[in-house]
Order: sequence, then structure tokens, then C-alpha cells
Amino acid sequence: MSYIPILARVDSLPPLPESVILLEKLFSHGDPDIDDLVKIITFDPLLTADILAKVNAPYYGFSKKIVSVLQAVTLFGSTQIRAIILSSSIQKHFDIDLSPYAITTSDFSKISTMQSELIFQWYMVINIDMAREITPIAFLMEIGKILLAKDIIQKDKKDAFLKDLENYEDIAHLESIYSMMSTAEVSALIFQQLNLNDNFSESMRYLNNEKEIPEAIKETVFALQVVRKAINIKEQLTENSIANALDFLTENSYNTKIFKRVAQRLQRRYLA
Repeated sequence: MSYIPILARVDSLPPLPESVILLEKLFSHGDPDIDDLVKIITFDPLLTADILAKVNAPYYGFSKKIVSVLQAVTLFGSTQIRAIILSSSIQKHFDIDLSPYAITTSDFSKISTMQSELIFQWYMVINIDMAREITPIAFLMEIGKILLAKDIIQKDKKDAFLKDLENYEDIAHLESIYSMMSTAEVSALIFQQLNLNDNFSESMRYLNNEKEIPEAIKETVFALQVVRKAINIKEQLTENSIANALDFLTENSYNTKIFKRVAQRLQRRYLA
């Protein structure tokens, strides 16, 4: 069956590096002390170099180069740095070719960054603790596309998928047609394999499901669904995608004012 190669690739993932595991333990006790965070990162030269490369990406728009871990953590905050570290640590184990989705690796990184920034800035006003918890999940929720793209390429169905992608609104359904799994389902397996916090995998399992979501993760799943409507591989903070997200909020009796303000602010920043 089509999903067997995907499962094999997930099962073959090596554990996260020791420095990343130590960081996750640090975050499991709440928002960490900056000195402790910087100490763990700088103890790992490869992780340090990787973070500095990531935070100096052009789409962040800093006029001066970030040259130290302390500077990066101060500018980005511990929550965003955690998300960047997890994403980078997972992605380095894959050969990334996202051409079936008509995006580059840089596009993918930018989309993930925008999704995490939107949810962080939105929920910082609503619930700061929840903002810290769900931001890394938002940053990583599209990670399953890497394996799905590989599966589609290996089956020589890239052109057919690209053609269908132009006309399909429900990308998860299209993925399931071609690979019998959606991005969220593959992401859930990756998070489970890497022993990340249960909320990572559980929220992905229910991301495509608008009913029967366990109460404990209902708000997390809903917030991720809203962000995914505003920012996805086909549309990133367009007038149409923001309107779709606002409609979804209204349909579920949520206040739209904060989300709209944050979405429009990020729209000006990224699309100006």
C-alpha cells in the first residue's frame, strides 16, 4: 500500500540530538531561563551554527546580521527559538524536494515561520501560556509534506498531483487520494516517533477533523485550523485567506478582532 514507504521512513528517523532533548526537558518545566537556554545551545556547535543560519534568513528582514545565540534568543524569544530548533533538527534528516506542492524549501520555511508567528502573536493577547505551547506545533505542522512529496515523486505522480492541486480546495483530501495519508497524519507519526510532547501528535491527529475533538486539545486544534486557513501552501495572508479564517472564527462564535489585527499586521510585514 502507498503509505508503507512513508511509515518506513518515519520509523527510520533517528532520535533527536542530545542537546535538543535537553532543551525539550527544559521547556517541559515552563518558560526557561534565558541563560540556561543559551548554555545548552552554545554547548552544541552544530546547533549554534544552524540557529544562526536560520535566524539570518532574508524573510526575517533584519538589517544587521545576528552573530550570537544570546542575540538570537533576545530578538526572537525562547518560544520561537524552540520552534526553529525543533524544525531544523527534524528537517536535516530528510532530502527535501517540495516540487509536488509547487514550493521551494525556502518557501516552506517562510510559510512555517508565518504560521508560527501568526499563532504566537494572536494568542499572546489571549493566553500567553497557550501561545508558548502551541507556537512550536504551528511551526512544525506542515512537516509531513516532506515525506508526502517524496512519496508522490517516487510514484512518478508529481505532474498529476500538481494539476489536481490547482483545483482542489481540500489539500488533505488530495494528499489522501495520492498517498493514503494527509500532512497532519504524517506529522503526527513523526512527532510520536521523536517522543515529542503528546500535544504535538494529538493535535495533528485531529487537525482535519472538525468534530469529536477531545476537550483537552480542542482549543489548540481550533487555533491551528484557523491559522492554516489564513496561511497555507496555496495562499499566505491574502485577502481571501484571511477572510476564510475570519469566517471560520465567526462560524464558531469566536472574536475576530484580535486575529484580524494580527493577520493584517503580518500581511503588511511579509507582503509589502
